[in-house]
Amino acid sequence: MNKRRKKRTSRRSVIGVLLLIIAAAALILTLLAKAGVISPQGWFSFLRKKPAAPDAGTSVRFIDVGQGDCTLVISEGKAMLIDSGETDGRDKVIAYIRSLGIKRLERIIVTHPHSDHMGEMADIIDSFQVGSVSMPLLPDALIPKTYSYEKMMKSIRKRGAELLNASDETFDLGELKVTTYAPKEYAEDLNNCSTVVLIRHGDNSFLVTGDCEKEEEAWLLERGAELKADVLRVGHHGSSSATTEPFLAAVRPMYAVISCAAANDYGHPSEKTLKRLSAFAQEIFITRDNGTVTFVSDGSGLSIYTEK
Repeated sequence: MNKRRKKRTSRRSVIGVLLLIIAAAALILTLLAKAGVISPQGWFSFLRKKPAAPDAGTSVRFIDVGQGDCTLVISEGKAMLIDSGETDGRDKVIAYIRSLGIKRLERIIVTHPHSDHMGEMADIIDSFQVGSVSMPLLPDALIPKTYSYEKMMKSIRKRGAELLNASDETFDLGELKVTTYAPKEYAEDLNNCSTVVLIRHGDNSFLVTGDCEKEEEAWLLERGAELKADVLRVGHHGSSSATTEPFLAAVRPMYAVISCAAANDYGHPSEKTLKRLSAFAQEIFITRDNGTVTFVSDGSGLSIYTEK
């Protein structure tokens, strides 16, 4: 009996020590965050759950593709992909989509044909059933002559997917209402030719902006486009040339997501952009730090999951 009591006492002591260590670590991290030694985002990310369960009914997933952009939208078994990121030789996006049991993409939206947004698209189109592919209708002078673009167009033709010119339209995806805005007159810069996508699910909304910069933002504001969104996928990887204050005042996001790679050559995200965002968003996620960021929606509330 004495030996059993000693064992129980020993276990309790170990558990008590572990709990004290966890509490002390939490207190230290909180104090460091308040002191500005570490970012609150990093501390919140430490507390977050792992990626959302594959069977989540409605979700918007900002996939970590390094210095690129890729968003997967799922509702009631229907899936839509917005951009693909650069080709990586590892088929990361394909593996991620397959891990969720998805075999068909109802729609693919190529916001604009820069390779960091559509480099992997040909392989994706070759790997899944695809309903339609939407992209901007560009003048000849702006159509890329790149290998990734030609390969994507060849895959679209080979797979028999419907090719759509991006336009102002609203369509359903499961329980979602998806609205796209496409410039009527194309700028000289492909970034400002981006298709902008607004996704609504009950009280929740998401705005995906491609590489839209201040010129296109001003155009959207001038035409009175509906921009209010709870979650903003920040334009042009957090570049200082995008995400202006007037644009943020119209969107009024609670959360912001920036897709960029660690130690990228462009200085993304810009400190100026982060400062502007912090005046509006409660929390800013950066894929280089958080990995893939998933928002699961029940139509009224949002659950947030990060990979890291």
